Amino acid sequence: MATDKALNLRIAALPQGVPTRLIDNCSLHLAASAAGHAERYRRAETSHTIHVWWARRPQTTMRALVFACLCRPRTAAAQKVLSELCGPNPSEASLDQARQLLGSDSPPRLLDMFGGGGTIPEQAALLGAQTDALDQNELSVFIQRCLLQYPKGIKPRLAARLLSATGKRVLECLAADTAPFFPHRGRFCSYLWSNSRACVGCGYRFFLSKRLWLSKKKGLALSLGEQSERQSQQITKVAPNFKPASAWKGRAGLAICPRCGHQHPHPSIDQCRDELMAVMAKNGHQGKSYAPAPTEDPKLSTRLAALEKEILTECGLDIPQSLLPVWSGIVNPALYGMKSHGDLFNPRQRVVLLSLIRALRREHEGLAKSEGAPVAKYITALLSGLIDQVVDWNCRLSMWIPQNEQVGRAFCGPGVAMLWDYAETDPVGDGPSNLWRKLDRIGAGLAAASKLEVPVTVRKGSAQTLPYPDASFDAVVTDPPYYDNIFYSVLSDFFYSWKRLLFADIEPDLFSQPATDWQAELVASRFRARSDRDAHEGYTRQLGQAIGETARVLKPDGVFALIYSHRSLLGWEALVRAYRPHDLRITSVLPLRVERNQRPRAVRSQAINTCVAWIARRTVSPKKRMTLKALDKQFETLCSTLAAELARENWPEGDIGIALFAQAAGLLANCAQSPNGSTDLEALRFFADRVRTRIPSFRLRDPLGG
Repeated sequence: MATDKALNLRIAALPQGVPTRLIDNCSLHLAASAAGHAERYRRAETSHTIHVWWARRPQTTMRALVFACLCRPRTAAAQKVLSELCGPNPSEASLDQARQLLGSDSPPRLLDMFGGGGTIPEQAALLGAQTDALDQNELSVFIQRCLLQYPKGIKPRLAARLLSATGKRVLECLAADTAPFFPHRGRFCSYLWSNSRACVGCGYRFFLSKRLWLSKKKGLALSLGEQSERQSQQITKVAPNFKPASAWKGRAGLAICPRCGHQHPHPSIDQCRDELMAVMAKNGHQGKSYAPAPTEDPKLSTRLAALEKEILTECGLDIPQSLLPVWSGIVNPALYGMKSHGDLFNPRQRVVLLSLIRALRREHEGLAKSEGAPVAKYITALLSGLIDQVVDWNCRLSMWIPQNEQVGRAFCGPGVAMLWDYAETDPVGDGPSNLWRKLDRIGAGLAAASKLEVPVTVRKGSAQTLPYPDASFDAVVTDPPYYDNIFYSVLSDFFYSWKRLLFADIEPDLFSQPATDWQAELVASRFRARSDRDAHEGYTRQLGQAIGETARVLKPDGVFALIYSHRSLLGWEALVRAYRPHDLRITSVLPLRVERNQRPRAVRSQAINTCVAWIARRTVSPKKRMTLKALDKQFETLCSTLAAELARENWPEGDIGIALFAQAAGLLANCAQSPNGSTDLEALRFFADRVRTRIPSFRLRDPLGG
């Protein structure tokens, strides 16, 4: 049996008589973390690049975790294969060895009950496991079917050839359809817009701009001037400390007329006008240049409306009217009059999107006739990633980033900000976020997609009521929503509402409704539960139901790996309470540092880059009561080993802190009740303070304000 210096990271003994797995070496975290961290810096090298989904775990890390959970031999040879699987492109020989170790004649069965973007099922199938994937969100199920089911029986070379040829025809058609609306195509590739409104008090038209920088590197910004009836704008060279003038006062949604001082609380977008402020051109090796907005064709809006009507009539479609939830902090555009998913695009952006959908529909019909329905569905599903690109990077909520002169995506989560200044790109030009580059990335993602050894079964369903018999799975490996981090149904509807215009007839069981099903979504949502307490209790209860279902469908010797992290004590308390009532014992808590250091949102929010894998086994022995003193002694033993090990690997202090704190949460979940008559929240607060004695900068959000 292989031994490991980190073996004493085990927080509980295995249940008596349960055979060991490779994961019981407790040595996964360093190699898998390094691999996942490196993967985050590589673009277009995995199938993740095809469709938009949120908070996906790196494929390398999940591949290693799945293998370790399923592999029974704990030999040096198995450990060597595990190390090889952590590489970005493991050799076929390594994969064959992994499959042999898992039992190629009788492969194990694995479940991911929160399938999301399909990373865990894809890697399990790559390793030869019989794999089931489940998710309650229709867009998630569609993405997983595209990656894991649609390719069945289709030769990869044929798929690659058809993808390239069909994608090229789609974009050429889009270029022809939209040419009249981009008269400066070839010269300008990005258009920078803002919103203006007329003052209720004096009629003066002023800009609601907040983001007037064009290029931080070149020191260029838009400055606002005064005219008799309205504000004007011009491109100006500015100092590095330039602070744009704004009509907004504070952060409460109050705009003030610069002429008369009249106050406009929460102005509605339907009272505003889109104003083209400037245009951007690429000048080869000289970089980007900016020019004043050109004069618009007065007939442009009429011609756009005519083409939109033509497309809708030809395809029998309607603009999506599914409503945005009026949800402060999560869907802020709804607070300012953006009512439906159809309101997120200016007229030209909307025509671009509709033209793209029409071109894809036509190509699907042609492919179905020439290649058959399964091939047509697969190629169309892959190319629907072009729709994702337009929705995310070319709508009224797509931000211009002056630091690197690029377009920022609109729907990266966790919430959706309201923008009064936005970027529009020529979709078939050579500027930022163009569709030609996206087509290349889809092709690269297809090339990187797994060559599956066994079929994957993807179902729509709820983790709280699993549709499987008792004792069905050798392992359950899953990555559930982390408390209130991301509201997947809200974000997915921005894409689903437009994709369904293409897929309502192709995949009607997933795209028959105007929006995704959020009723069984596992999330702590005050908006839905009406109070913070109810949201917390609802999440805890539903996560507990899912964990209880896991214990039911797991084989007696099976392994349960649940990946989790959160910045708040409440988020961890929910997990502890969800685990406690069920016949599962957590044997180890393995930290996985898998995010990039310099993600923009991470830098702003001091986000944690580390999640943890809670490794658990079924048990029939009752959980024991423990004193806080006894737990603390075990916790200190774990910390002394783990903290030193992670420091040697140069992990940041915040990530080491989470890795240590998670050990305490695992210890508490294994107790019959919270120690010393305290609440779980009080016990977690105690251990957070204990971590802080080692790492003074460590902080978790505390409901008491700590």
